[in-house]
Amino acid sequence: MLDLLLALVWTVPGIAAVLAALAAALAVAYAPRLALPLILVAAILYGVAYVTRLHDEAATARRDLAAAAATAETQRLVIASLQRTSAAAARRAKASTAAHSGIGSAPASDDGPVAPVLGQTLERFR
Repeated sequence: MLDLLLALVWTVPGIAAVLAALAAALAVAYAPRLALPLILVAAILYGVAYVTRLHDEAATARRDLAAAAATAETQRLVIASLQRTSAAAARRAKASTAAHSGIGSAPASDDGPVAPVLGQTLERFR
């Protein structure tokens, strides 16, 4: 019922239907022969207004659906990108851990002379 009321207020055929209904009400009192045709015109215009309103709402729903699909696709791409970034970070961390463990488990005989500043810097990061 609210849709019909909105259709009568917000569409051109709805406004014309209201005017036709008013004209039909006046015709009942002043020109009874004209009342029936005006009532039929008002009814037809009410129908046109309602169908126009439904058509507009369907178009809005289609636009909303397309926007939601685009947003979902964007979110899917972002999630895939984050998963790739996370996997790459995990591979780098694993490689770094393996390198550190290899360096830490190497025998002292593999050590060579190191500049004092480099040795101090490496010791700070342990």
